Amino acid sequence: IMPYMNLNQAARRRHQIRVISIGFYRMLKSMQTYEIIKSKSEVAALMDFLNWLETLVAKQPNKEGIVMLYHDERKFIPYMILVALKKYSLIDRFNRTVKAFANTCPMAKAFLGKHGIKNCGLRKLSKLLAKSKDGNSTKEDEHENVEGNAIINDNSGPKNQKQGSFEGSANVRAKMVYEMALQLIESESSESSEEALESSEAEVKLLNAVKPFSHLLNSTVLELKDRNDSLGRQNSFRPIFLNYFRTTLHYRVRAVKYRIALAEHGFTLKSLRVIWSDKRKAGLELVLTAIDSLKTEEMAELLNLLDSYYDPSKATIMPK
Repeated sequence: IMPYMNLNQAARRRHQIRVISIGFYRMLKSMQTYEIIKSKSEVAALMDFLNWLETLVAKQPNKEGIVMLYHDERKFIPYMILVALKKYSLIDRFNRTVKAFANTCPMAKAFLGKHGIKNCGLRKLSKLLAKSKDGNSTKEDEHENVEGNAIINDNSGPKNQKQGSFEGSANVRAKMVYEMALQLIESESSESSEEALESSEAEVKLLNAVKPFSHLLNSTVLELKDRNDSLGRQNSFRPIFLNYFRTTLHYRVRAVKYRIALAEHGFTLKSLRVIWSDKRKAGLELVLTAIDSLKTEEMAELLNLLDSYYDPSKATIMPK
């Protein structure tokens, strides 16, 4: 999809592409092959995506739809897809083919809990499963993968990789997620068997394995609505933390943490003002005790911030 804005440095490095302008036309250029990548609008890409999904389901014997696998610890991927579909009123059509989303992160943690995996990055997990399959995995190797020092292949530099073979490619990541999920259920169901599962048998086992970790499309849509409502509550607190956002990264991170904590507990700037007007600082302190994600000193700082904002007789607290 052709992005509306130029890519920042992190996105260019991750996906190995950049936006260029030739005359009046904006295009994507590969930083690996230095070729122009054909790009299309968001709605055209979505229509191609839906057509491909419908063709895929039509080839299935039961034609009951599919579960879409993804690997994202923060669950942003289904939300990004649904937001784009909602913009063009395509969610109902999407629901005819895709019945649920399945995040392979909790699946990997459940199946490989014995390895003590703390985070399940796709690149690190694929490397760990590859070593385990070869029988060459050691404790040192597993620790290396958990800490994020492993790579998929030795030729991982942009100039050494073939086109489409780097992790930033959506095609490559989709294939990695699918193959990783198959490896997980194979290692779980037949650890003592040396023979790989047949293709049809593996797909049936995979479907049964991902069911406990899948979320129906309708429930994901409701989750997205809740997230949007939470973001609205977070934005209501922006006037309080405006000075924090104008300073260093340390204070910006603290402000974001406070806003998220308040919003997740259903508070807004207006609702806290009503509480303060009724019982002043003591009332705020009473209701904020429900937030258990903040440390004692953080709670004290947040309480003073709110009190100084609502009380016109007090000076606004400024970060150092």
